[in-house]
Amino acid sequence: MTGYSKLQIGVHWAVVAMIAAQWATSGAIPRTHNPLLPPSPSDLLLHMVHNYNGMAIGCLVLVRIALRLSRSTDRSQARRTPMELAALAVHWGIYASLAAQAATGLIASYLWGPAAGVHRAIWNVTLVLIALHVTAAAWHGFRRDGVVGRMLPLRTRTISGELQRPVR
Repeated sequence: MTGYSKLQIGVHWAVVAMIAAQWATSGAIPRTHNPLLPPSPSDLLLHMVHNYNGMAIGCLVLVRIALRLSRSTDRSQARRTPMELAALAVHWGIYASLAAQAATGLIASYLWGPAAGVHRAIWNVTLVLIALHVTAAAWHGFRRDGVVGRMLPLRTRTISGELQRPVR
């Protein structure tokens, strides 16, 4: 199977947007835990958005893993090139780091505050993996080999399997 379902594409781009929201809201967290200053209402709201958005990302990552396993894209090739193995490692690394981010964020917020240090450390791993993923996507886009087009929304397949933009 060479393409992704509309659900897989939707989950991918939803998580991308949600990660951007996590980045934007993360600055409020230390301000809400400052022992010298009371938190502002906007910081409390941003902290809440960060927490619930993180939990939603964790759920969507589990959905993404289930979809990937059910579509059996990883079992379709017996032999893989080093580039394909690297892509597989980065994808599964992103899934693992995002799931760990969600889990440690939940633990730090509701069960054990010191887990926040682990949560921040995993964020650095997540950033490296995302940077590798985006760099590879840019490389494939530069090469115009069709890999990027498989994950773009609003694409359809012709009978021959070629990707094209829908006609409006």
